[in-house]
Amino acid sequence: MATYPLARLIGLRKHRQDDASRLKSLAQKKLEQSKNAVITKKKEIEEYKIWKEEEIVRRYDAIMFKQMTSEGFESFKQGIANLEFGLLKLMEELEECKKDVDTKKNNLLQAEAELKEAIAALNKLEEHRKMWIESQRIEHERAEEKELEDFKVKKNVI
Repeated sequence: MATYPLARLIGLRKHRQDDASRLKSLAQKKLEQSKNAVITKKKEIEEYKIWKEEEIVRRYDAIMFKQMTSEGFESFKQGIANLEFGLLKLMEELEECKKDVDTKKNNLLQAEAELKEAIAALNKLEEHRKMWIESQRIEHERAEEKELEDFKVKKNVI
């Protein structure tokens, strides 16, 4: 029987499906890492809030009942404001992490769509191969039947 003329294309489609599967797995891992980064950043923010409150109390306790110059007091207020600025910076980082999660979700959806497309293309070609094999079998049977029809047995005349 003849070999399937699109056998190399099937190999190529299998390779593309494997690549798409690997890309999907990679996208899933990256999404999980981004989600973990968001969770970590949230914990960091909560810890910073607790630390900030304790730090403010420590700083006020440190200057309590002490004489300060106006420059020293301005410096103290700036230090307190910097603590709030640190919290705002962490919040911005959290927003960036959330945007990264959204990007990774979109990448995963795209990778899933590409995998689905690769699977469909391979399945379509596999179906074509099955139909081709069946048609080759039928063609082979017809050729055998025709060969038998052309064969005539001589009758022995006695």
